[in-house]
Amino acid sequence: MRPIIVQENDNQEEVITQRLADLLNFSIQEIQEQYCDDTLPWVIGFSGGKDSTAVLQLVFTAISGLPVEKRVKEIHVLSNDTLVENPKVIEYLDRQLDLIRATGKTRLFAHNPALFHVVKTVPKLEDTFWLNLIGKGYPSPNRWFRWCTERMKINPTSDYILKTVNKHGKAIILLGTRKDESANRAASMKQYELEGVRLRKHTLPNAFVFAPIADMTNKQVWAYLTQNPNPWGGDNQELVRLYYSAFDIQECPLVIDTTTPSCGNSRFGCWTCTVVDKDKSMTGMILNGEEWMRPLLKFRDKLKDIRDKEEYREKRRRSGQDGIGPFTIETRKEILEELLTIQEQIYPKIQTQLISIQELSAIQVQWHYDGKFQYSVAEIYQRITGRSLMLSEYSSLERRQEEFALLESISEQNDVQANHIKELLELERVNFGHLRRSTIFANMEQKIRRFIKENDDATKDGFSFSLPQ
Repeated sequence: MRPIIVQENDNQEEVITQRLADLLNFSIQEIQEQYCDDTLPWVIGFSGGKDSTAVLQLVFTAISGLPVEKRVKEIHVLSNDTLVENPKVIEYLDRQLDLIRATGKTRLFAHNPALFHVVKTVPKLEDTFWLNLIGKGYPSPNRWFRWCTERMKINPTSDYILKTVNKHGKAIILLGTRKDESANRAASMKQYELEGVRLRKHTLPNAFVFAPIADMTNKQVWAYLTQNPNPWGGDNQELVRLYYSAFDIQECPLVIDTTTPSCGNSRFGCWTCTVVDKDKSMTGMILNGEEWMRPLLKFRDKLKDIRDKEEYREKRRRSGQDGIGPFTIETRKEILEELLTIQEQIYPKIQTQLISIQELSAIQVQWHYDGKFQYSVAEIYQRITGRSLMLSEYSSLERRQEEFALLESISEQNDVQANHIKELLELERVNFGHLRRSTIFANMEQKIRRFIKENDDATKDGFSFSLPQ
């Protein structure tokens, strides 16, 4: 494929090519000087998109041009997987990371492989998309309630950077940010710039940012990638095809703080993203032959459509206050059923799971914690997939039904609500064995206050019950 540059005549093409060559030579020299300037470790943000690929490619070229005795500073190539990334993109990213790791350790740092690290962070189990949406019932994100970015993107990468900073005192973060991206981006970068200084202060303590391609345009980045071989053996033409199959020339960068835009309006990123109105990238991939993605797009659109419909939401917030609340347990159950059904449909096409066994287990714990005992995740899983899901900490359905029937009988004799007692018992169970249990009392108090309010509301409607003395 020819370089993606504007060209009106041969002379202009020569000028543009020379200008790009000068810019690249300057960037490589800057990278070499900065690398040798101190002993601070480098953390290179790598999302697999064109900008981060350009940065890492320049770093590989620059470091390989240094004498071995000067290659003494640690380099960390840092990626993030939200666990709901576009399956096509994450498959490409994983292959690139394997190549980068192998080449970095055997060629770039063959003299000391311990200096080169390739890391892919993931959110904590309690911060995953499905645990929050299906487990807690959080409505799918929108522009005003974007609960996913901090949990799934910022926290995992920031935690890794802070550990690196704590180990070495300071660290330098290399990012593929460019002033050409937008006027807002240019203004944000300029805010932290100092004249004649390569590094700018980052919002993370003792962290500094180095942006080697800050002055490159979008066309220059593409021209660089298509005219130069990938140093770790990747195929930049595959990257070009990936972008154009999605009718998309933007990407989700590695997000390490709130100043980094999580995604553009049309971008690669989470296939579940409901912040944007339409997922143009996934639509483009489907139109270019990836038909197996169609159920993912339909499911994503459904999550967006039901988000603000009251019939899918509880009448009380998770805090116990009145107002439109989380998805009802029936809605969460239906979402889980549909997700597992799609996973079974597309599994022959992608060798990955849309939701992990760990997430399924955590969802069951969360349902019990919230007092939602109507459905069993293990039973839903077996019914949809035909396979058993061993959640050893839970009793069989028959035994749980017997236990609840006994609890209902005792509760009726004592004029209390069986569901309320069961919620408190489940709260104690999930906290059993924890070294720090101080929050259990606050949680119990919150639940009891909710029970009292429910009692008051029921009394107004002609029903009543009392809490045990």
